[in-house]
Amino acid sequence: MSDSPSRAVAASDPDPAPASGNVDAELTPGLNVLLANAAVFYQKVRHYHWNVTGPHFFTLHDKFEELYGVWNDAIDAIAEQVRSRGDRPVHTLADVLDLASLEEDPSTPAADEMVEVVIADLAALDAQVQNLAERAEEADDAGAVPVLEDLSEQIREDRWMLRAWLNDL
Repeated sequence: MSDSPSRAVAASDPDPAPASGNVDAELTPGLNVLLANAAVFYQKVRHYHWNVTGPHFFTLHDKFEELYGVWNDAIDAIAEQVRSRGDRPVHTLADVLDLASLEEDPSTPAADEMVEVVIADLAALDAQVQNLAERAEEADDAGAVPVLEDLSEQIREDRWMLRAWLNDL
């Protein structure tokens, strides 16, 4: 059987068991798309961490490192949700880029533009997380709901802090 992220593992696969008995069939593919977007975002924030310059270097260098640390953990939690449903998390760079709606940033923008891009990407991620959280709640999915709700709360806090930073410029 293919390891494609859009195909479920065969029913004879003894592990893992589905996360709950009433899982929305569209939730797992949506989690894989979220995983792909999270991976693109993670790499973009690392790129910004490595390449930020200017008078706000120290502040943003640390903030971007904090963000990619959070998203490293989020990527793992999302992948575990996919795997717990008997599917394979998206795991190749080609598949990640194919599934993701967020785009890489091959440029090296100015520091304030980096923050604007991060805020916009976080807004897109939060919309996706909120949609998945609603579907998980409707499906009474006790595994995905807390993961998605915690992630959404983190996103909202990060967006607020970054918007406040931009307003101080």
